[in-house]
Amino acid sequence: MKFEAERLWDLPALPTGWEVAATGVGADSTFLTLMADTPFEARRAGQSSRYRVLKRAGDSLEAFEFVSAGPAAYSVIQPIDDRNFLLVTTRAYEGMEKNAHVWGRDGSPVRQFSLGDGIEDAQTSTRSDIWVSYFDEGIFTAGEPGLACFDPTGKRVFSFADSVANDDDVPRIDDCYGLNVATADEVWVYYYTAFPLVKLVNMRLERLWPHIPGLGAHAFAVGEGSVLFAGDYGARTSITRCFLESGRIETGHAIGDGKPLEFTRAIGRGERLYLVANSAVWLLQAD
Repeated sequence: MKFEAERLWDLPALPTGWEVAATGVGADSTFLTLMADTPFEARRAGQSSRYRVLKRAGDSLEAFEFVSAGPAAYSVIQPIDDRNFLLVTTRAYEGMEKNAHVWGRDGSPVRQFSLGDGIEDAQTSTRSDIWVSYFDEGIFTAGEPGLACFDPTGKRVFSFADSVANDDDVPRIDDCYGLNVATADEVWVYYYTAFPLVKLVNMRLERLWPHIPGLGAHAFAVGEGSVLFAGDYGARTSITRCFLESGRIETGHAIGDGKPLEFTRAIGRGERLYLVANSAVWLLQAD
């Protein structure tokens, strides 16, 4: 099946010697690109790097630059408020215990704190809540709760393991594959090994769909009656639509300008699924 994607905008060309360190979508649908002039492993080893943040909102494009000294191998970017950006290193290794850094648009560091180890993804809300999902090494080695929420200062205010998964009907998270912070009050997760789709409202369980296919999906978008999943085991760029009430499944690929999109990154926010492919950003919408 073909899922026709809408081309939103082209990605900017990288300066010579630079690489894309992270991409992210804010709660207000702004698209963020983080570029670095130093390779990932060198940044992780402690080499300083110059970073450039590109913020795309509709037709407007803003750019900000700063220099980070020390082991800051950022791979997650989110807006934290109107003035500042949250950058996250996903592993809390030695020298990077405080792996969440807030930077101002003027290139100045604002604050640092820890979001834990083994981070899969992070998304902020319009209230500047920071929702963090964790992969298996963070959960089983570092004792992370699978899903957590932090306030803008880094104080943890919610733990899935303590608040939701203590219910016998809710499977524990062994590896949080997909996170979708749809609104300030509504958050969805999809996770291994039980593969349920879980909807939280005001940090409480609203509903659980236990019979979602066991996909290796790394992002998803939620519509009124269906969910679009990006990726599967062995088919990272496949798209699967799951109709929640009937359980019916449709599988295919995203198509852009008449060609299959071999996307390198997918991000779900509410009903919108963003795909980074072919030097552009594309959009699919769940319905």
